[in-house]
Amino acid sequence: MIGALTGLAFGLIATSVFPEVSGTVTLYALAGMGAVAAAVFEAPISTTLIVFELTGDWQIALAVMFTVSISTALFSRIVDQSFFLTQIERRGIHLAAGPQAYLLAMFRVVSVIRKVDDPRATNEDACWEMIGDGIYVDGNATHEPTMPIFDGASVPFIPVVTLSGEESLPELWGLSST
Repeated sequence: MIGALTGLAFGLIATSVFPEVSGTVTLYALAGMGAVAAAVFEAPISTTLIVFELTGDWQIALAVMFTVSISTALFSRIVDQSFFLTQIERRGIHLAAGPQAYLLAMFRVVSVIRKVDDPRATNEDACWEMIGDGIYVDGNATHEPTMPIFDGASVPFIPVVTLSGEESLPELWGLSST
């Protein structure tokens, strides 16, 4: 609606100032509508094809293609992501980061740890040394905070602990490995 009305207003001005070189007012309304829709939804090709399908006029499709190109380029410089991705982000789902980030947020660390008494686990002293250096992850957390720790610390495993309080020492559950 905003795009159609803006395009219509521009079309009324353009056709009154330059009547011999401007198109119809409808052309400007469709171009404005397509420009706003394509930019907000981040769907420039779909918007152009829909307008062409609705009108069947290739001249209008060319005008819409031109305005859609400009609006999409400007909108991508101003806004980070589309309307739909913004709505999904508000619900706590990070689809823009890719499926791997979504999967990391789905599973808890405790579901894949190697227990301390496992024969393949690293000795407990190495775990406590890493905990002392601040390299550990809460067992109730998801895998999201774990991956940056692996990248930043360049370690083959991270101790998994239960944080019971500020005064007491954490309880060592096991370790999470790459």
